[in-house]
Amino acid sequence: MRRLLLLMVAAALMLVPGAGAEEADACPEVEGTSTEDRVGCLDSDGDGYSNPDENWTLMDGADAFPDDPLSWSDGDGDGYPDQSGASKSDDCPFTYGTSRVILLGCSDIDRDFVPDIYDDDADGDGIRNEMERAASSGTILYDPFNPDSTPADTDQDTIPDVIDDDADGDGWPNDIENDRNADPMDPDVTPFTIYFGANTGVFYLGGFSFTNEYQPRALELSVSVVIEIVTEELVIPFLLIPIYILIGVFRRRTFRSFDARIHACKDLEALGALEAQINELIRNRAIRVHHGLVLRNAIELEEDRLRNLSTGEEEA
Repeated sequence: MRRLLLLMVAAALMLVPGAGAEEADACPEVEGTSTEDRVGCLDSDGDGYSNPDENWTLMDGADAFPDDPLSWSDGDGDGYPDQSGASKSDDCPFTYGTSRVILLGCSDIDRDFVPDIYDDDADGDGIRNEMERAASSGTILYDPFNPDSTPADTDQDTIPDVIDDDADGDGWPNDIENDRNADPMDPDVTPFTIYFGANTGVFYLGGFSFTNEYQPRALELSVSVVIEIVTEELVIPFLLIPIYILIGVFRRRTFRSFDARIHACKDLEALGALEAQINELIRNRAIRVHHGLVLRNAIELEEDRLRNLSTGEEEA
């Protein structure tokens, strides 16, 4: 029974690594002190991990930083150690990165050394991150972390055209250029240059000062503003001219009709009825006031004539 127990203990010791014998020297021809990745190999910094050589590379577990005793691995291969106690520890050990400002070894798409999470223009396309998001819509989504996803910026002022009040950078607001039929995307075309192929306007600044540059508070003197006033602000009065003419024609016809009826009346009662109708027309502005006065005078003259006729007949 004792012999069986001793055999079992011996077998167990043989299965435990290093219990029965020391691990074999991986570099028998070199004096070394490494113990972690392989035993007995050159370990320049004494951190337990052997220096890499042609037969033992970083992929095998060799020391990625053979001269730094506090660093030995670089899992993402960006040149910054995974170990937190090192002087240049990787702030993003599981992500390859080239950042050097604020954080080390973190994602830096545009390679300006500023980590993407702190970079106002992460993809380096010239448009700030928030501007790319603001330029996005329900159908178009711009990615601030993708340099190939960049909104149009005609005047290159870092403000996308879709949210830029002056997309072409010519100084004229888009709304005014659209209203004046000038191309808001062409810096060479403004409301001053769309007529006759020349500059046709100025802004008066007061005194003897004038300028061709857009000045919202100055007085504009131009062909463009005159055409705008005529075609937009005066268009309603122009359209009303035919209506005014028709109203005038109707009033004149009404005047002539009543004038003829007055002179055709044979009795005072009919003249009284016409006078009442004329008064109503004047109140409703269906005839001009001076026409109404003329008709009233005509009624009075006809009344006098009819009364004189009636008196003469009675005397006869």
